[in-house]
Amino acid sequence: MGRRVLNGLDQNGSRTDAMQTTTGSQRGAEKAGALRRQHERRSAAIKALVQCHGRYQTVSIVDFSAGGMQLQGAFGVTTGDQIVIELLSGHKLNAKVAWSLGSRIGAQFAQALQADSPALLSLQSAAGPARDGALRDR
Repeated sequence: MGRRVLNGLDQNGSRTDAMQTTTGSQRGAEKAGALRRQHERRSAAIKALVQCHGRYQTVSIVDFSAGGMQLQGAFGVTTGDQIVIELLSGHKLNAKVAWSLGSRIGAQFAQALQADSPALLSLQSAAGPARDGALRDR
């Protein structure tokens, strides 16, 4: 069981960093997320278009992998929606919204991109050179 924290103090009165405190259920969720990940994620700041419900909107790609991407700025898009992500290179990716939180969504591609996929290569090029820590499995 994790520590309980109130005003920066744990149940023993010791000062703690609340951001580092986790419960057993949080650790379990993190492990489950890590187990679900099949592709390494790469951070990005790339503009794209999302088509959903007959509308287009400009979004920012927060991170991406061969299996999907996280997008910021997708309003009115909810879990389960089918979307088309159009990269500025012109590549179109069919995806399903796996989760949504406000205007941030996680999109899972209908088919994982192969390492030599022109769309994946375009994303990697637009993201720039990978730095230490830029690739992660989260």
